Amino acid sequence: MRPFNCFLITMCAIVGIMVSNPEEFLYVNQFLDHLPSLIMIFIGGWALSASAMVLNDYFDIEIDRINDPDRPIPSGQIKPKQALTFGIILIVIGILMGIGIDLYEHFKGLGSQIGVSMITAVIGAFMASLYTKYMKRYSIVGNLAVSIGVWLGFLYGDLVFDFTLEVLPECMAASAFFLNFGREVAKGIIDVEGDRENKVTTIAIALGPRWTAIIASAIVFLAIPTSIIPVIFAGASWVYLGTIIVIQVLSLVTIIWLLSDQRVETVKKIKTLILYVMLLSLVFFTLEAFLGGFVVPPIIS
Repeated sequence: MRPFNCFLITMCAIVGIMVSNPEEFLYVNQFLDHLPSLIMIFIGGWALSASAMVLNDYFDIEIDRINDPDRPIPSGQIKPKQALTFGIILIVIGILMGIGIDLYEHFKGLGSQIGVSMITAVIGAFMASLYTKYMKRYSIVGNLAVSIGVWLGFLYGDLVFDFTLEVLPECMAASAFFLNFGREVAKGIIDVEGDRENKVTTIAIALGPRWTAIIASAIVFLAIPTSIIPVIFAGASWVYLGTIIVIQVLSLVTIIWLLSDQRVETVKKIKTLILYVMLLSLVFFTLEAFLGGFVVPPIIS
């Protein structure tokens, strides 16, 4: 299920909520009021993320026999039917959590927008169901679908309380989107042999590792200027600027490393590095949510 990946995607939603609505979590009683919803968001987000990965492994059996034969299904640890059943159960759990969040927040009178959680869960379930069977077969579509899933978490967090888009969380979402999109494109270099054998169209197969690295690096680079926008237009504080510079430096390191070395072993390390950069970004975004504006003044007021 790739627990770390599930955790990251789930935390995008929770961090999105806190960045967009920090005033809802400033006091212990407010936090406790929303705690059941946060728990359901975590369970539902994890379930939907995990369902996408389980179903991906189910539909990718033949590719994994070549690229990663030690995975549970091709290695025989889990039967395909068991994986499919588990994936469906996870989707149901995700949708039920979305309904539960809406009902809880509505009847407690906590102010969230009724229907947003359920609709987001249904969209997530729809994408999880279609990703490997249809979207992934056309590389760029599949890469976009996974990255939109990351952005969807932030969008949900931005909309769930006041149904209003705000610059700061959406720029954070865009930065995370570009980091993940570049990562997904670069991953094609690792899977060339299995993808070619199973007639999956990828940038790496069509253009080769060098051009794939150039395209992936260009996409990752877009996260850097995007992350600066909140300083100018969203009243971000020195906390944000000071921490986001670390992310920008790490992004540049990733770009230089990928452009200089496209060996499979290197790309595997780079895709892991980007995951840690995204985790660090979530930590820094959370710091800005609770310190920026409340403790540290905006850079441009």
